[in-house]
Amino acid sequence: MAGVLVGLRDLYFAPIKADGFENPYNIAKAMEAKVSPKVSNTVLYADDSAAESTASEGETEIELGIDALANSVYAKLLGKTVNPQGVVEDAAGDIAPNGALGFRSLKSNGKYRYVWYYKGNFQLPEEEYKTKGESIEYNTPKIKGVFVHSDTILNEKGEGIKRVIVDEDDEGVDPAIFKTWFTKVYVPTKTPTP
Repeated sequence: MAGVLVGLRDLYFAPIKADGFENPYNIAKAMEAKVSPKVSNTVLYADDSAAESTASEGETEIELGIDALANSVYAKLLGKTVNPQGVVEDAAGDIAPNGALGFRSLKSNGKYRYVWYYKGNFQLPEEEYKTKGESIEYNTPKIKGVFVHSDTILNEKGEGIKRVIVDEDDEGVDPAIFKTWFTKVYVPTKTPTP
């Protein structure tokens, strides 16, 4: 049985550096992830009907619902400065670093699906502040990122890979890859052919 996705946990981000990725760090506790790939489809009409259809994949927008975003993570994730007094400064010239986003999702059969998106960055999170009333409402942030095809992690054809995805119960999967999934970004060992 393939199993249906029933959970989400372990949100990690690993900034890109010159020779790969920095060590992944945990963003926050995961509540939800909405993944929206942008796809353009063009249809060619000939002889008074649709004759050809071609699709092209663009960026993927990912919106994360999280429990809370610690100021130290906020600063690292969005390229902010923490001043000598420990206060995060939002400035006009701040640039969010590109990096990889990883997470896993529990399936109804007890196994996990693992995912890494290789290149993207995040925008300022939506925040909502409310006064406490008779009943308490949790004000949890949402943060959006845009992810694109990598220009350094390539498939055998030399094309940039946007994402890798694997289930624990897929046939032929080396279970050793799951032991380090969140301690370093998984990168395929295949090299492009000339």
